[in-house]
Amino acid sequence: MLSLIYYRQKIDNFNEGFENHSVIVLLGENYNLLQKDSKKISEAIAGSNAYDEMRITKYFNQEINVNRDEILSCLRTKSFFPGRQVIMLNGLSEKDHKIITAIDSEWQSQDAITIVTMDKLSKNSELKKLLVSSTQMALITYTGNRLDSDFLKNKLAEDGINLDGDEVLDTLVEFTNFSSEDILENEIEKLKVFKLFDESPLTTTEFFDVVSINYAINELSLAVRLADRNIIELEKSLSIFFSQSKNPVTILQFVTAYFQKLYLIKLYGPNSYNVRREYPFLIANDLEKAKIHEKRWSAKQLSIALNSLTIADLRLRKYSSSFQRSILTQCLRKIVDI
Repeated sequence: MLSLIYYRQKIDNFNEGFENHSVIVLLGENYNLLQKDSKKISEAIAGSNAYDEMRITKYFNQEINVNRDEILSCLRTKSFFPGRQVIMLNGLSEKDHKIITAIDSEWQSQDAITIVTMDKLSKNSELKKLLVSSTQMALITYTGNRLDSDFLKNKLAEDGINLDGDEVLDTLVEFTNFSSEDILENEIEKLKVFKLFDESPLTTTEFFDVVSINYAINELSLAVRLADRNIIELEKSLSIFFSQSKNPVTILQFVTAYFQKLYLIKLYGPNSYNVRREYPFLIANDLEKAKIHEKRWSAKQLSIALNSLTIADLRLRKYSSSFQRSILTQCLRKIVDI
C-alpha cells in the first residue's frame, strides 16, 4: 500500500514504484496543480514521448462513465511504439468511482496504468477506504497544510534565493498562511525572476515590493485588452476601475509599464535579463500573452503608443481629477486605433 501526503514537494521523489500500481489517484482542489503533476507522473512512467506516440489516452468528467467499456479495453491495448500505456481520467466524480474498482480488479502487471484526478471525497467515502487498504493502488492527497519554515527556506535556496535573516523567513511563512497554492506558486516565480543573477540575500523590503504587486487580476487584464485592441472589453474594465475610484494616473502607469515591457521583448526577446527584471513581472500565461502581443505590434506602433501614454501622463498630472477620466479614456481609445 502506498498512501502519500503531498504539498509542494517535488513529485520526482516518489515516481519510483508507480509502475507497479494499477491506479494512481490525485486528490485535491487545485485543478491546475493536479494536471501538472499527473503529467509529471505519466512522463516518469511512460516517457516524455508517450503523448506523441499515442500511448496516453485521456477522458474528462462525464466522458468517463459513458466510455467505461472503452476505458477497460484500453488496459491491455498495445501501442506500435515500445513503452508503457497510460490512461488519464480527469475530474472523476465520486459517484462514478466504480470505474476505479473495475480497473483495479482487471489489472495485471504491464497493463496500462491509470492516473485519476479528483477534487474531493466524502469523509466516509467507500473509495477512500479502498484506496488506503489497497496494495496496488496509490492515493496522493494534496493537503491544506502550509509550508514549514525549513522546507520553505530549502525550496527557495534550491531556486537560488537566500534570505536576509529570520525576519524575512517569518514574513514568508506568514504569507503562506493566507495565500492559496496558485498564488504561492506565482509569487515564488516572481521572486525567482526578481533575484535573477542577483546573489544578494532577499530582504523583507524586497519581498513586499514584489509580492504586493497585485496586478494579475486588475491592471494587467486592462493592459491585455488594450494590447488586444478589444475596445468593448477595455471600456468595461475602465468602467469597473472608475466605479472603484481607482486613480487614473496609477492605471496609466501600469499600462505604460506593460507596453514598455512589450517594447523590450521586441528588442531583446522574452527570456533576456533586461526583459525579465523589468516591471511588471510576467510569468506563465501572462508571459505567453505578452509574446503574442509583441508579434502583433510593430516596434514603430509600440513607440507611438508609449509616446501617447507619456503625453497622457503629463496631462493627467496637469489637470484636476474631474478631467482625468476623460483624458485616460481618450488616450487608450487612440492607442487601440494605432
